[in-house]
Amino acid sequence: MEEDEEKSYDTSYNYGSGIAISERMVLLELEEIMDKLIEAIKGTSEYNQYHSLLERVKSQPVLYNRIGEFHRKSLEMQMSDSENFIHENNKLQKEYYDLQNNSISSEFFSAEHQYCVMIRNLQKQFLEGIKIETDFLEAR
Repeated sequence: MEEDEEKSYDTSYNYGSGIAISERMVLLELEEIMDKLIEAIKGTSEYNQYHSLLERVKSQPVLYNRIGEFHRKSLEMQMSDSENFIHENNKLQKEYYDLQNNSISSEFFSAEHQYCVMIRNLQKQFLEGIKIETDFLEAR
């Protein structure tokens, strides 16, 4: 291959099992890149803050279970087609008011939010970069 030629990932030549050797190499390279991305994410303050607080929360089983209940109910509410979303959300906030006033759970929710925003932004950049259509998810 010429020095200034771009690397080709032509998979038209199949070998044995029907999967091209070059395709296997590409997949291995992608797995390597993914491992590097995961390690980079683990080095972020968002990741470390979230996991540090998660361990603190887990060390208090009652609090951990209460946060789990809140997450489950919140997710159920978000996934439902309830016409009373605002009312349901207010009701949920009142039911779990104690979590908002607990310094550990409050810090945990904040760190969780920051971590999720970071992951969502990376996911958005990835999906836009590889041109996967997701606009249909926004339409209702």
